[in-house]
Amino acid sequence: MADVIEPTLRRDNPDRALLHELLSAQASNVTLDMNPALTSLRATLLAGSADGLSLRFTAPDHSVQGNGVVSGGTLASMLDLAMALALLARLPHGRTCATISLTVDMIEPGYVGDFIADARVKRLGGRVSFVEADLYDATGTRRVASATAPFAVFDVRG
Repeated sequence: MADVIEPTLRRDNPDRALLHELLSAQASNVTLDMNPALTSLRATLLAGSADGLSLRFTAPDHSVQGNGVVSGGTLASMLDLAMALALLARLPHGRTCATISLTVDMIEPGYVGDFIADARVKRLGGRVSFVEADLYDATGTRRVASATAPFAVFDVRG
């Protein structure tokens, strides 16, 4: 018979815990430097609720291709990170997630500077959740890319 671990004693994803804390406090304009990917893109939580998150990312100079636009991989990373954070914000203590697959549509070229990502959970499941996001230029008016992804949802390993 397996040991039953109380939910409050289970290990937790520290990113999930921080997001819950920030959203409970209705925090905004908070730098998210929880991991190297977020730090390199200068991620900032602009706003968040149970409906989703709005984040600002800054594409670094080294992400530019020869044609002067930000690489698709960098834009895809922004979308993937935004979706993962939106899902983590909805998960309970002791649960975490990982991208299963990622579908990205590049709509307009993106240029070095700030981008705004709006991410929302479309279906929250016990084992698989579905999330979507849109990425806009710094003004928030020109959609540069969009993405959808299923995410595996599982217990944090101890």
